[in-house]
Amino acid sequence: MPSIESMEIVNKLFSGSKDLSSEVDDAMKAVSVAQLELKKQQIAKNFLQPEEEIEQDETDHGDD
Repeated sequence: MPSIESMEIVNKLFSGSKDLSSEVDDAMKAVSVAQLELKKQQIAKNFLQPEEEIEQDETDHGDD
């Protein structure tokens, strides 16, 4: 299902208006900014969570 923002862009493209470049440009920028903010939040969330420590087998010294 397309997002509301993408449906608004499509509706603007097929609305019959003559000059849509600025409206479509503004809508695309708004969608891009929203997606970038979401990605930044996901990265920050993952960055702040501690990674799981890998348990090492202390008996294995790698000289097999």
